[in-house]
Amino acid sequence: MASSDDPMRDPAHCPHIDRGDNRCSQRFTLGNAEQAFAVCCGGQHGCAVFHRLNMEQAYGTLDAPKPAVRRIGAPAATPLTVSAAHARNLSIRNLGA
Repeated sequence: MASSDDPMRDPAHCPHIDRGDNRCSQRFTLGNAEQAFAVCCGGQHGCAVFHRLNMEQAYGTLDAPKPAVRRIGAPAATPLTVSAAHARNLSIRNLGA
């Protein structure tokens, strides 16, 4: 169980930092340690790999796409009919309230 002060739960850190993805491996060398801290610990929104991993997480990859989720809108409102005082039925139009 992770504690609340876990640095990997900090939104300032890249959420993919511990996935071991090969596309990130060039940053995790002693020669690039400064770049790894600059990008992966607060600057991930400027990282193309960060955005690619987010896209793959949301939509899958070409080899393993995630199925599309079809969102069904709200069911159509049932028409409402009101009887007026003069015994005629009047339809009330739904204005999408």
